[in-house]
Amino acid sequence: MQPSELNMTTTVTGHQLFLFVTFDDGQGNAELATAIDALGQGMENVHDVDGAPSAEAFSKGRFQLLRSEQGLTNDQQIIHTAVSESKGLIRLECASLEPIKEYESGFRQLIEAAGGSVETLAGVMRPRSYTSHAMTEFAYAHAIPPGPGEKFPLAAVTPINKTDAWWQMDVLHRESFFLPRYNENEEMVVKGHALASAAGVPRINRRLVHSSDGYGLEGSYDFVGYFEFAETDASVFREVMAGLRDKDQNPEWKYVLEGPEWWGRRVRTGSEFVARV
Repeated sequence: MQPSELNMTTTVTGHQLFLFVTFDDGQGNAELATAIDALGQGMENVHDVDGAPSAEAFSKGRFQLLRSEQGLTNDQQIIHTAVSESKGLIRLECASLEPIKEYESGFRQLIEAAGGSVETLAGVMRPRSYTSHAMTEFAYAHAIPPGPGEKFPLAAVTPINKTDAWWQMDVLHRESFFLPRYNENEEMVVKGHALASAAGVPRINRRLVHSSDGYGLEGSYDFVGYFEFAETDASVFREVMAGLRDKDQNPEWKYVLEGPEWWGRRVRTGSEFVARV
């Protein structure tokens, strides 16, 4: 289904690619690391940036290298081994698709020549569709901005699909799942998405991309969430995900099918990226 059919925003503000890489044993070498560094020339390395990107940097393209954090990634309902068993990730973002698609093509050639493989998740950035002014003040006005890898060394990726039943709902019905619910005595009986995830607002930087071609499509995810946080806030991220998965307190999750919850560590250079392979 297309955003216009769902009363969701059709505006595209940028593009992101998630390049999950799997290497053969022994392929982490200096030549490959140097080639990966060369691919990023002319683009901004997000690892050292504090705050939102400049318009110039966003127009040229930006990248972040991440090594997988062994033992922290976990499978959910949708089994996707090319993601869950990947050794690393490169996240790309840009105002237009062409610069990061060119990067993807070059990266894929490098990795396949070295005996590895690349799995790409693609998405577009959009303005929020379900957010009133009050919700903006609650959930976004106090959200932490992006930070450098030294400040937020850990990251997680959470691809998800919504079920057909979700997309068949009226837009106001869908929006109601983001808010708490009260009984006839005005007592809160369900937290909803906003309160279930509230602990993460001041501690975890969150970015969300939407499927480029529409929602409810075979072979793609409806959304890919990307989160960065400090070592000390790993427990907060787990708390937030547990709260969202609690269907009694967040009934929205009855309509969610999750891909792997992938964990990585942000690194600056190609040599760090291939070091654990």
